Amino acid sequence: MGDLINAIFQFLQQLILPNWPDLIALLPWVLVAIVILGLLGLALAWRRTSRRNQSRVPKPLPGGAPPPGVHLPGPSRWPFVAPIGAALLLFALALPPKDASGNATGLFNIQLLALGLIVLLISIAGWLYDAMREWRATAQPELAHGTAVTGGTHAAVALVPATTAAARRPGAFGAAARPEVEEAETVEPPPGVHLPGPSPWPFFAPIGATIMLYGFIFSSVLIVGGLILTIIAIIGWYLDAGHEYRTTEDVGHAVPATRDPKRVWPRRLVPVYGAVIAISFAIVLAPLGLSYLNSLTPVKATPGAPKVPAVPAVAAKGVKFDTSNLIVPAGRPFDLTFNNNDAGVPHNVEIDTADKSQILFDGDVVTGVSTATYNVPTLQAGTYYFLCKVHPSMNGTLTAAPETGQPQPGGGAPPAGNGGGTTPAPQSSAAP
Repeated sequence: MGDLINAIFQFLQQLILPNWPDLIALLPWVLVAIVILGLLGLALAWRRTSRRNQSRVPKPLPGGAPPPGVHLPGPSRWPFVAPIGAALLLFALALPPKDASGNATGLFNIQLLALGLIVLLISIAGWLYDAMREWRATAQPELAHGTAVTGGTHAAVALVPATTAAARRPGAFGAAARPEVEEAETVEPPPGVHLPGPSPWPFFAPIGATIMLYGFIFSSVLIVGGLILTIIAIIGWYLDAGHEYRTTEDVGHAVPATRDPKRVWPRRLVPVYGAVIAISFAIVLAPLGLSYLNSLTPVKATPGAPKVPAVPAVAAKGVKFDTSNLIVPAGRPFDLTFNNNDAGVPHNVEIDTADKSQILFDGDVVTGVSTATYNVPTLQAGTYYFLCKVHPSMNGTLTAAPETGQPQPGGGAPPAGNGGGTTPAPQSSAAP
């Protein structure tokens, strides 16, 4: 009966206090499964609405050119090149140079930073050059219908009042070549052509995504702030797109509410964006500011060395240790008293190096309520890590310090132990 109760307790313990490192290791697979399920749901939704989602794009006009008065920019390679430079800049921050022991020796990787800046500047210059070339080509009077040349493609340009007014002035640019051009009587595009209006969301959404990326490098607070900004941008983009879709279905084109840059600009949203960004960075930088202010205050006198017990003790209660900073004698073997006060729950004490790369002592597992005495080998003065290997969430810092000469229990010299620097097999004895 006792074994059954212990088995039930151990099963419930895994549910209440799971092994979080193992669960965190499964997170990438959970995300992959969510993405796959999302894609499958999207495919099923698309299949159900395939009839309604048939293409409504009008057939191309004869000759393959856009209708007169419509300017469609040609394809550009720079929106693909510019993010490569931005990604290299992020990698320069995420992969700083390190020494042989793995400690960062700088804030960023100089080679990646230089390469990212070069790629980003080249893409910006190329983008500007192509845009100016396209603008000049559309303004050339000898090109019929104001066609623009961008990357070997042609696109028609919308005639603006300034161009037509210049064509009517004697000697003005384009006057000789476009005397027959008349001002457009309407600002609407030709029938069957839908030109989306300006949108601020391609500007706001990358701001939130960028702050999220910096959050993965510096602080999780920035991840939360960037996520809030990105969600706001996605919702605004979705609402504007839905409004544009409905108006296009009703009247054949987007209504001016979505084509007027002043009306589509979210004036009330800009202060919200600024506030979220300011609060996120304030929370991240607050510890640095406080540490700087603390450095300006006079240093208080440090207390004396901590008292080192001859026979240190630690207890487990409520699936946690009664202390997170255990002090033990340095330079000699010592006995460690372990009290397991959790009835029917197994615990032990394991001592590792500070970086958790090596186990220095592994005590026997003791099921409570019980008391055990561990014979711990010599530890040099320094800081170590101790935990319960059954419940890794039970852990703390173990400090081995030189003894200050206080009398030992029962008098006499400190108790002798097995020295020589070797680690004996873990031993324990239950108290009667």
